[in-house]
Amino acid sequence: MNQKVQRTAAIEAIEIVGEVTAELVSVAERLPVPADRAEDTARILDRCSEELKEAASMIRVAVQQ
Repeated sequence: MNQKVQRTAAIEAIEIVGEVTAELVSVAERLPVPADRAEDTARILDRCSEELKEAASMIRVAVQQ
């Protein structure tokens, strides 16, 4: 069971990091953004940071199992 929990958490973390990486590349391609798009872009980056925080938590849980 522990191995399955670790594998699942690891796979989910990998998927999150992959999705965030794609999102960051998309944002980077649009930089610098005009002033009227700055808040939207900042929100995307905020969401990415939260998703990376979640992935970090998953990794910590997986290695403690």
